[in-house]
Amino acid sequence: MKNWKGLFIKSNEGEQENIAPREELSFPVTSTNVDGFVQPSTIPSSPVSNPAINEVMKVYENGLESINMPGYDFYEFYMAIVSTGAAGEQTYNMAFQMAKSMDRTITVQKLVNDADFYISKINEVYSDYVSQGQQKLNSLQEQKSQEKNKLSAEIENCNSRIAQLKAELKQVEAQLNQQKNDLNKIDQSIYPKEKAIREKLLANDMAKKNSIDKLSTIKEGLQRFIK
Repeated sequence: MKNWKGLFIKSNEGEQENIAPREELSFPVTSTNVDGFVQPSTIPSSPVSNPAINEVMKVYENGLESINMPGYDFYEFYMAIVSTGAAGEQTYNMAFQMAKSMDRTITVQKLVNDADFYISKINEVYSDYVSQGQQKLNSLQEQKSQEKNKLSAEIENCNSRIAQLKAELKQVEAQLNQQKNDLNKIDQSIYPKEKAIREKLLANDMAKKNSIDKLSTIKEGLQRFIK
């Protein structure tokens, strides 16, 4: 049987785990009157289809059963009405007559007082679990905020690094373009000097040939004309 402390509890194995400190949590038993109670005119014939609502309703039903006071009281009267699936005058009269047969001291006022007691327990447990649930939500919100802040900071660092790398890349590209321009200018700056040297080398070849031709001509004339 589920107990009241299992309402907001889930674990990886499908069992329930208390969101509050791990201490024994029993259904409150102090008496508190609740004003403004409105008796429903009909009893639901079937559970709500929402699984979460069905689960919570079962917890509340088990909780009521766990604090059922000894003897015949409003809880037994309540269960008698619920079991019929109806809430008409005849049903209430029959249930009340049965209650009287079980305990001659039963009165309408006593049942009403008992009902107020059970309603007060529902309200106490409801408030307790609202508090526990809100604490869990606050904890999750804080966790979410911390994780978001951490990731936002990391994203900002990445964006800053990307901006820095883009700036460095732009600088390297500018340096590369400048080096390409300087490479092209090398030919232009060296060409005049290279041209002058090549012209002098060519002139040297021509001067050498011209000088040797002249010397050879004189040499041949000498050999031919002088015996």
